[in-house]
Amino acid sequence: MSPISIALLIIAITVVLFIWEPIPIIVTAIGASIAFAYTGLIEVSDIFTGYNSTTIVLLAGMMVIGSSLFHAGITDLIGEKMVRVTGKSERNIILATLIVSCVLSSVCSNIGVMTAMAPLVTTMCIAAGVGPSKALLALLFGAQFGGFVTLVGVGSNATANSVMSDLGITPFGFFSITPFGIGVCILGTLYFTFIGRKMIPDTGYVPEFAKTEKKPLDKKKAAISVVTLLCVLVVIAASPDNMPMHVAAVIGALVIVGTKCMSVQEAIRAIDWNCMLLVGSLTAISTGFKNSGAGDAVAEMILKILGDDPSPFMVTTVIFFAAAILTQFMSNIPSIMLFLPIGISIAEQIGVSP
Repeated sequence: MSPISIALLIIAITVVLFIWEPIPIIVTAIGASIAFAYTGLIEVSDIFTGYNSTTIVLLAGMMVIGSSLFHAGITDLIGEKMVRVTGKSERNIILATLIVSCVLSSVCSNIGVMTAMAPLVTTMCIAAGVGPSKALLALLFGAQFGGFVTLVGVGSNATANSVMSDLGITPFGFFSITPFGIGVCILGTLYFTFIGRKMIPDTGYVPEFAKTEKKPLDKKKAAISVVTLLCVLVVIAASPDNMPMHVAAVIGALVIVGTKCMSVQEAIRAIDWNCMLLVGSLTAISTGFKNSGAGDAVAEMILKILGDDPSPFMVTTVIFFAAAILTQFMSNIPSIMLFLPIGISIAEQIGVSP
């Protein structure tokens, strides 16, 4: 079999396993990395090189710093302020939920934001006599919207950035996507609040986590967490040559643990290890796919469909909808890993920025 055929076969099997998930996604991802190595598409020594990534370090550090806000109980303070503003209006509760979740998930893990705020949002709704299902969905969307403000809000941002770097493409900076992300937050929030929520039924469901014990506010820990987060963001924004953003994030995490805002065990639990493992393993898959020439072959096929001189707008549109359709059936990070080499190959062939 040709290298392209082998790569496409491995990818096809990987996609099927990603969609149906008979085994955990991370097992499939690492298994595919090993398959690429033992079919000669990448070196055996490169199977786990993706774990030697500054992106993984950055993500881990920011997850710990972001989680410290919840351990300090400052999210309860935010919730109290929200109740005073929203009153008993469902629309206002949804709007406030979207705004706060957008802000928090721009610097914290979106999964952490959803997990920590869900009991708070549910309690707000019950107190206001409003079904919590719509507000919880608003929390989900807000955490996703805010994740596009920086590189660490959602794991897919950092994952894609890491793979871009590994494939020789200049990666984005920490705040490079911020203008785009703010636009997503504003438009998404307005749409969900005034249009989208009317299309969603109230299921009447009240989750068990509404009874979750809340962390009491610790003013000292809250002050340390907030100041640490702000200092790390300032350093990352300034981008000094002797202080890479992953080092700044680690120093911030060390401050959090060193000042006992979180224990070592709590810091370890704050890290989304599944995301960490996916970042490393899917880098190998993307590299193997590119090395096989399959990315170029698919790129050429797309270019034939679009014509000899397609506009970047048309290429972007095709990739956008293809990825959007695929992510209805499989996780977003694997979808990104599959399309990145294809998108880069197309960009290089038509001479535009990847």
